[in-house]
Amino acid sequence: MLRQGLPQNVMRHLLLPILSLLLLTPSCSRKPPKAVVPPLPSVKLEDVPAPASVTVTIPRGSNLRQVATTAYGYEDFSGFVAALNGLADPERVAAGAVLKTPSLPAALRDAGLDPAYQPAFNVLAQTWAELRTALPDYQRERDAAGARDGTTFAITVARSRRLIQCADYMDAALDVLAHPKEGHKLPRSTLGQLAGASGYLRLFATGQVGSMDYDVFLAEKSFGLGFTYALIWVKAHHQ
Repeated sequence: MLRQGLPQNVMRHLLLPILSLLLLTPSCSRKPPKAVVPPLPSVKLEDVPAPASVTVTIPRGSNLRQVATTAYGYEDFSGFVAALNGLADPERVAAGAVLKTPSLPAALRDAGLDPAYQPAFNVLAQTWAELRTALPDYQRERDAAGARDGTTFAITVARSRRLIQCADYMDAALDVLAHPKEGHKLPRSTLGQLAGASGYLRLFATGQVGSMDYDVFLAEKSFGLGFTYALIWVKAHHQ
């Protein structure tokens, strides 16, 4: 007859791996560590660089993309210019039209931005001003290193730190916007675009290259769209 149960030595061999797994498996009640949000730097509105002129007269043959590039450093701020000036069709602007082109945070303030969010947008605008030189510098260093799609180059420590600092400043500002005041809606589109740009900066800082043609393009585009969505959010009374 077969004896009921398993021999002790067999039971031992079965139980030991199970006990080891239980000891190594994190407790379900253990909470993941909270992400450390960098402190928000102090940036006054008047510290943020403004366009050379707070207004621009559209010359014949020009368009909003050209205006946006001159005023804010990138063509995808054309939506921001359109929203700021109440243009229904950004692709059709009459020659001779006079458009407002103040600094980015001043435009948001004048559109009705709640003062609680002003420091965050001052920082985001200042960071964009810094990146207008930092990103071309990064591209020149990347190209000089002979980098290719899907490769990693030896980015200098100074360049890496500069990009990480910009990302840290952005994340601190975005944390403010991620906790809107009671009665205000979360500016999801702005958060999504600018969080994506911050992620690209951290990737650039490692020397990793995803696409020579699109990485920087997408980061810059995210800033233009992020500020455009922010202005729309403000004009909708933060809804």
